Amino acid sequence: MWMGGPVVVFDTETTGAGAGDRVVSLGAVRLDAALEPEATLHLAFAPGIRCHWGAIRVHGMSDAFLARHPPFAAHAEEIAGFFAGCAAAAHNLPFDRRMLGGEFARLDRPLPWAEAHCTLALWRRARPGQRAGLAQAAAACGLAREGALHGALEDAWLAAQLLRTLHGLPPVPMRLHGITNGPAEGLSEEIAA
Repeated sequence: MWMGGPVVVFDTETTGAGAGDRVVSLGAVRLDAALEPEATLHLAFAPGIRCHWGAIRVHGMSDAFLARHPPFAAHAEEIAGFFAGCAAAAHNLPFDRRMLGGEFARLDRPLPWAEAHCTLALWRRARPGQRAGLAQAAAACGLAREGALHGALEDAWLAAQLLRTLHGLPPVPMRLHGITNGPAEGLSEEIAA
């Protein structure tokens, strides 16, 4: 049984995977100490640099779409408040910690979480020999993405479901919603514009 207290399970979508790349979207699901969902956060950011074509193929957010959103700095306080020093978790934590941590470092701010857990590493430890990518691990739990593109909130939910499964808890309904910052009209139609 999970004994780690509240945890924020998060995922980032980025301009690419290099050292200078930036976060373009953050999805986060806050779970209470019993791993029950409490709240979600789903934001997009103008990264100030162009997205690599391979990243756009993964997340579907064009440079034009992202340019209509505020920069990460405009939401740093909100994000830090959402984590509120709780534990953090992500599937492939080293990547997401590096990317989100890089955004906070650019603002001379500390990471907004205390300890951190990697659901990829936990899955590999619990299920040796099984494929451990997010899509494969989710499929082993009877879960899947709704579409072909990676969305930060949906991937955060899938990682939260894996954390629950690894602690003997059944899946819960995922509460997916659109990006909550930026222009209100036409967002869903313009993601890949």
